[in-house]
Formats: sequence, structure tokens, C-alpha cells
Amino acid sequence: MSMKPEKYEEIISKLKEELGFECAIANKYGIILASNIKEFSKNKVIPQMILSMITSSKELAKEFNLKEIRSFAFESEKYNFLFTFTKDLILVSRLNLNIDLAKFMPNIGEFLEKLSEESRGKEIQDFTTFDFSREIERIKETLDLQKPDKDKYSIIKDIVNYISS
Repeated sequence: MSMKPEKYEEIISKLKEELGFECAIANKYGIILASNIKEFSKNKVIPQMILSMITSSKELAKEFNLKEIRSFAFESEKYNFLFTFTKDLILVSRLNLNIDLAKFMPNIGEFLEKLSEESRGKEIQDFTTFDFSREIERIKETLDLQKPDKDKYSIIKDIVNYISS
């Protein structure tokens, strides 16, 4: 048995509420099961080029003499898109550019692994019994560490804005 689609909706809503970032959950075939990211809406398929990178991650890891690749990121002009994957699930996270991905990725990878194990196991009977608090707290700590850096160069930005206007 696997988790019902409604449970995935609850999970991404909880992540948005607790951590403030948007995400989408897809199955191993790339079909989006739940989402609050407009670029990756529910029931659509993750673009083929991204799926190809995910499916070829084992070969890519071998090329670089790595044990495995569990995630990769794309930087756009406004956001970072983080793709974290397990054997059964793909989590797409849309993050602000000021988040340190090196600190964030291990926590979100661990969270997805636990979620993936839960989806392979018995069906969750009640979402409230699935305790995300510890994982969410660790991810929050990572995000909180980034907040002081947010305004680090604000005076330089203000000067540049003033000069350019």
C-alpha cells in the first residue's frame, strides 16, 4: 500500500506553513502527486530532461567516483529549484536564492527518505500521528541560520539602488 494523494497534499501544506517554502511531490515516474509550485502543478509530469538526470544519477555518481547522488539544484533568476529523490519519490523545492543549499540539502534529503519509507510501508492512518516535528525543527534551524545573512549587504544594495536611480 502507498500513501493516499490527500496525505501528500497535507504534507506539502505543512512544509509551506512550517518552513515557508513551496514544494511538490512526484512519484518515481515524474508524475506530480501534490504541489504548491506553479511551475510543477499537480498531475503534470516533471520535464523529461530533469527525469533523465534523476534516472541517470547512479551512472553520474560512478563517473565522479561517488557512492550516490541524492539531489541536485538549478538556480534561476529568482529561485533555486532543488530536486531531491529516493527510489520512490521526488521532492521539488522552490527556495529563495539566499538559502545555503549545502546546509539545507542533507536535512531535506533525510526528510524525503523517511517520507519515502513511510509511503512504501503501511498506509498512514492519521496524518497527525506521523511526527514531522523533529525533521521540521532541523530544517527550520538551517533556515534560521541564514536569516542574519539576509541583510548582510543591505547597505551596499541601498547604495547601488540610489546610484542607479
